[in-house]
Amino acid sequence: MLERAKILVIDDELPLRELLRMEFARAGHTVETASGGEEGLTKYREEIFNVVLLDIRMLGLNGVEVLRQMRRESTIPEIIMLTGHGTIESAVDCIKEGAYEYLTKPVKFEELALVVRKAHEKNLLRIENINLKLEVANFDDRHQIVGRSPPFRKALALVERLGPSDEHLLVQGESGTGKEVIARSVHNISHRSNKQFVALNCGRLNAHTAESELFGHMQGAFTGAVKGRAGVFELAHTGTLFLDEVSEMPLDVQVKLLRILESSTFRRLGGNKDILVDVRFVFASNQNLEKCVARGTFREDLFHRINLLTIDLPPLRERGSDISLLAEYFLQTDPRRGNRRAWEITPETQAILLGHSWPGNVRELKNTLRRACILATEPLITPDLLPFQVSRERSPTLPGCPRTRPNPLWMVERDHICQMLALTGGNKSRAAHLLGIDRKTLYAKIERYDHGKA
Repeated sequence: MLERAKILVIDDELPLRELLRMEFARAGHTVETASGGEEGLTKYREEIFNVVLLDIRMLGLNGVEVLRQMRRESTIPEIIMLTGHGTIESAVDCIKEGAYEYLTKPVKFEELALVVRKAHEKNLLRIENINLKLEVANFDDRHQIVGRSPPFRKALALVERLGPSDEHLLVQGESGTGKEVIARSVHNISHRSNKQFVALNCGRLNAHTAESELFGHMQGAFTGAVKGRAGVFELAHTGTLFLDEVSEMPLDVQVKLLRILESSTFRRLGGNKDILVDVRFVFASNQNLEKCVARGTFREDLFHRINLLTIDLPPLRERGSDISLLAEYFLQTDPRRGNRRAWEITPETQAILLGHSWPGNVRELKNTLRRACILATEPLITPDLLPFQVSRERSPTLPGCPRTRPNPLWMVERDHICQMLALTGGNKSRAAHLLGIDRKTLYAKIERYDHGKA
């Protein structure tokens, strides 16, 4: 069953406006009305709508001008044009400007309700497609939950207990331990499971793009903002918003995030109206947030606000037999298998996998096996296919950053980055400074190595 729509009716005819409000409300939808173009644009900017019903002929701003302005600011709501003086030319013009449909008055409510339903379906699909584009960069890291070790089962028990509540959660764990997988599990067992799940890596934000990514922006809010854009808060409305690496969020944006948590409202960049939003937040961090507070890189008031309910994920090196379970799972689900028979792992390889410290955790294991599958000439994983080996000749290194000898240049760089991250306790800004590169370059290198060799 299609969820209820939020509808904005803009028409200067009071009887029709009130009739549509009552009929759509009776059908279970939420309806706002406006008596003209200016009032309609104001409400459009203050709230999040699925469908707009817009009269063409009105005093002041006419419907076509309102349509153009709305489409400059957002492409998400579907806009249905209504007119008592329809022509083919005006219909074509409205469709070119981005209208979903063009109807001539008088129109039967049953016909209009059907068009609104289809427009709402398209609106939800549009939001889903935008979310998929946001998620595509992390698609390869997603997998079902696999594991039965006591530390991991303890974390899963918390997921089952806390997921059905609507409270905000904090998921903590080293990079690659599966924090997004846990966040999705929380979403899937909550009452919001049939709504959208939106994920954003805060580590990829910078001072220039953070507010636009999070809050969206109005047309002309900054140089180059030729049209408005929805932020992740708007896209996650009624669903779950997963903010990964929240410790990397700029301090000035942390202030605004705290305001959203307290009031459930935000403002688009360049806007002057508060927008009410209904979102469940799941935060994640691979750093100790208390230490971040002590260093002055994370606000103490925000930390106490998001630290109410916490799920701690154990690193892979503490999960024992889960290493073998995950290895088998990744091998049997690797798309490169084709029609080959099932993959096998030699006992020697198993011993090496169990003895490795896995600084990159589950993600490193998955990419290690992916690499082995590509290099293998038969469906058998042998020690020579691994990018590391247990060796007495291994050169000294920091814990969690093993180095094989001899190594190609890209592995040397990867291990050096790993060492810097270990030295800084996972603080990517400090690690980038020590490496002599900017944070954006460091993220690009981490992402490249997380997905296998450059």
